[in-house]
Amino acid sequence: MTAQTKSGTSSQTTVGATGSSINLTPDQRTKIRQTVLTSSAPRVANVNFSIHVGTVILRTVHVVEVPSTLIEIHPDWRGYRYFVVHDQIIIVEPDSLRIVAVLDV
Repeated sequence: MTAQTKSGTSSQTTVGATGSSINLTPDQRTKIRQTVLTSSAPRVANVNFSIHVGTVILRTVHVVEVPSTLIEIHPDWRGYRYFVVHDQIIIVEPDSLRIVAVLDV
């Protein structure tokens, strides 16, 4: 899905197994950048796997529970895990570690 931001640039939000697409407003994107990306989110500098919905990540990647900011936007992510690569938030299933969403914020 492509969403327009206030600056007029497009941004991709890809959602897989959770079953629905996410349409983030510019305000939601700003809130996510200010709360999730600036927090102590688990960051991965270099990955040796594909960042796409459906990819199973390595067990060595540090993931933590999805923060409330994201759960408010998409309640189905309660109990899921996430990590950050550059400015992408990667949502993964807790048991299988399969990527279910890639949020470009």
